[in-house]
Amino acid sequence: MCVAYPGKILSIENHHARVDFTGSVVPVNISMVDVAPGDYVLVHAGMAIQKVETEEAKEWIALFRDLEEATVDAADESQTVAPSELLTEDIHHA
Repeated sequence: MCVAYPGKILSIENHHARVDFTGSVVPVNISMVDVAPGDYVLVHAGMAIQKVETEEAKEWIALFRDLEEATVDAADESQTVAPSELLTEDIHHA
């Protein structure tokens, strides 16, 4: 599965732009799209593949943030060990 992430164009020089991905600024090839500073683009593998409206970009960013939080929460829960599991492990290792 391929995922494109939205970022905001900060500046443009030739066919490359400095794009802000919620705090991380990355160089992106923009040769496939017609954009200007301030525009949002979907980026995949270092290429801007589509210009997107500001509201749509912000919705995507919020969705990715929610997914990240859910993933971190799930990872934290899977690492939590119940006291009864600790007791069982101690018996088997004794």
